[in-house]
Amino acid sequence: MESTLTISRNDPVAVVTLSSALEAAFAGDVATPRPVVFACIGTDRSTGDALGPLVGQRLRRLGCPAEQVIGTLEEPLHALNLHERTAHLASQSPAPFVIAVDAALGSLSQVGNIAVRAGGLRPGQGVGKDLPAIGDLAVTATVNVSAGMLDAQVLQSTRLFMVQELAETIGTACWWAARSAQRRARTERRGLGTIRAA
Repeated sequence: MESTLTISRNDPVAVVTLSSALEAAFAGDVATPRPVVFACIGTDRSTGDALGPLVGQRLRRLGCPAEQVIGTLEEPLHALNLHERTAHLASQSPAPFVIAVDAALGSLSQVGNIAVRAGGLRPGQGVGKDLPAIGDLAVTATVNVSAGMLDAQVLQSTRLFMVQELAETIGTACWWAARSAQRRARTERRGLGTIRAA
């Protein structure tokens, strides 16, 4: 995968493109499959910042287990609990492959775009918060225009319709990619078992 992939929410194959990019990232990361965890950052107290919790909610409704999704509308993952809710990931073996999902602000031409970037993200940068980096892969969606010192107000006045559409696209693509990664891991384990038995 290229360092940054940008997908428009109006692209009719946005879900397929995003899902394929995520699958490629899972497959290319390490030879041994790692469990996938989605860190869906944000809060439902601000419409623009609700992207992450909406993605988490979508993933749970599609059948992702609770241990695979951190951050939903019921239990948001945000600045005040980020460290507490994600600290356990560092002690897991094998370490999970963490996809960090968050809303972003940008230029007018970027609004409605989904970006996939290798490496994690630093949540809250757009509104002046200094939080630790999280994730092996970042999935962000530009929900509104950046307005400097007014960014927090811009997030609060963002239309929920677009945020919901972006969340459904991201959530569906993440779910599909995770299912494909699990199927591949099961196939590889069966293959190894057959080789050992022979």
